[in-house]
Amino acid sequence: MKKTAFIFMLLAFLFAACGSDEEEENTPSEGETNDDAAYEELPDAVVSDDGRETPDEDAGGEPESFCYSGGALLYEGGTQFKVCPGDSEKFQKQVCKDGRWVDEGDCVDGSVTVSGGSFKMGCDKETEGTCPEDAVPLHDAELSSYLMDKFEVPVELFEKCIAENVCTNDDAEKPHYRTSSESYQCNIGNPDRKNHPANCVTWYGAKAYCEWLGKRLPTETEWENAAKGGKTQIYPWGNSPEASCDNTVMKSSANGCGSNTTSPIGSRPAGVSEQGIYDLSGNVAEYTADWYEKKFYSTEEATQKDTQGPAEPEKDKYKVIRGGSYIYGESHTRASFRSSAKLDDQAIDFGFRCVK
Repeated sequence: MKKTAFIFMLLAFLFAACGSDEEEENTPSEGETNDDAAYEELPDAVVSDDGRETPDEDAGGEPESFCYSGGALLYEGGTQFKVCPGDSEKFQKQVCKDGRWVDEGDCVDGSVTVSGGSFKMGCDKETEGTCPEDAVPLHDAELSSYLMDKFEVPVELFEKCIAENVCTNDDAEKPHYRTSSESYQCNIGNPDRKNHPANCVTWYGAKAYCEWLGKRLPTETEWENAAKGGKTQIYPWGNSPEASCDNTVMKSSANGCGSNTTSPIGSRPAGVSEQGIYDLSGNVAEYTADWYEKKFYSTEEATQKDTQGPAEPEKDKYKVIRGGSYIYGESHTRASFRSSAKLDDQAIDFGFRCVK
């Protein structure tokens, strides 16, 4: 009898060990993107008959006061914007109240005038401490006034460009976008993320969209001027507080402030710029019109009024990307931070806005 009991105990131990090993093998490691992974840190959600995402009461525990938006979770009082019904040039503010999104106020204009003038462009060592090599020297830049989108281009509007066959993947060498059918992290094609930024878009796609509306991509100088408000400051909201999930959508303990997705446009009012421009520091990094040159700030062209950036290089052709994103930390959220991308890059954290 003792021998039989011992055998059963041994078999039970072996089965438990096997189950534990299998669970560990199916868990993605830090930094990996698993499109099918469940978000353990977020409560389950169900979609009601009116299309509203609500907590799954069968998941256990008392339902809290929060709202879902395409995988992102915002608590009571949180905000987001959506395209104004019947007017694609305006946006409707929504506030999370008692677990559902409620329209607040009238629709607002989707663009704002950024005043021209001179400002200090680049990384200021006295203010920021350590500066990346490609963000120095700090230099004078001068611009004329321009009109800039308040929000990163949302999925709903980019999908209209697709419907008009302007934003297209017909040219295999110059694709414009990827959809949610190719990666869960891509927002285009996901009906729950209509008001999230259009990501997985190439530079070609961003350019085509802006030109379709009679606009263009901002120059790198225009983008930084808007992010700094014409001043010498670290973030769009000033030198403090430091970037966090209170004022931008970034990587904290996990991507997207824990959601592993982008957030709806305009969801961080604490991070808005002085001119009223949202999400310049995070959510998705943004394309500009300029070619990337590491030492461009040391050239005479960098100080010319309304500079268009360096000439097109003969090889190693990259465009300048500005701003942080939901998959990177604090250093990328700074207004002086520069990065680059190939023209056909369809990265999950690349998006854009337009100017005129």
